[in-house]
Amino acid sequence: MATVATKKAFFIINKFAGHRRKYTDEVYQMVSGLQKAGFEVEFAYTNHRGHASELAHQAAQRGFDLIVAVGGDGTVNETARSLAGSGVTLGIIPRGSGNGLARELGIPMSLQKSVESLLTGKPKIIDVCAVNEQLFLCTSGIGFDAQVADRMAKAHKRGFKRYVEFTIAESFAFKPFGIKMEVDGKLIEKKVFLVTFANARQFGNNAFIAPGADISDGLIDVVVVNPFPKIWLPVFGLGLFAGYIPRLPFVEVYKAGKVVLHHAETGIYHFDGEPGKIEYPAEITVKPVKLSVLSAENT
Repeated sequence: MATVATKKAFFIINKFAGHRRKYTDEVYQMVSGLQKAGFEVEFAYTNHRGHASELAHQAAQRGFDLIVAVGGDGTVNETARSLAGSGVTLGIIPRGSGNGLARELGIPMSLQKSVESLLTGKPKIIDVCAVNEQLFLCTSGIGFDAQVADRMAKAHKRGFKRYVEFTIAESFAFKPFGIKMEVDGKLIEKKVFLVTFANARQFGNNAFIAPGADISDGLIDVVVVNPFPKIWLPVFGLGLFAGYIPRLPFVEVYKAGKVVLHHAETGIYHFDGEPGKIEYPAEITVKPVKLSVLSAENT
């Protein structure tokens, strides 16, 4: 049984998510799946950066109460920008490389099962965070992870295998950099490997950088990875997928309502895996608005 009242769904489709090319059959499967359940369905394709935000705003204005982002974390992020605080529910069909928020919410990676989750899932109210005015739902950060995100964005091919390749390559070449930041008033000034601001537990691909994070607790988990000997790289990599990053001797984790990043020796950061340029000082905050998103979790 559908969890939305008026059964009007709008699909926002990034047909190139994950560098796909065959999408016609997938669109039919998604649309027909909801139509059979009694939904009025429309869809549109994105054709430029920021287009998903425009389409989501227009669909919300037209009275669609379930707006579904079909794509990767970038498409989900863009769609959410227009829906945060609106009361309109976001649905997700994960078709990208990392699919961080979808995995966080227990949404299946298969097309058929993720469509089914639109009918059986329940709305969950989650926090929305921001670096200055750029919203993020899962993670944002500077340093090593941002460098990998930048390389992924420029790659002709994506996917988990390419992510691992870039991660290994960058891990040997990346140099620690200096930061100066305040975490709820606590001053931190030193060299680091990376700093992640986590609303959710993972980057994507079930790589858990902040396993203690709660996407609805009103706080940001600040994960500071200090410089460490290269011999620890396999342990760090395994720790991401095994969920023990906070227990490593060179990792510090803080929970905060606000972070001020006064300066860092890098201009690159990422938001939900998308690379961007950051201006200092930068404020990392939990926004007062919330987002309603369909979750496939049991709780």
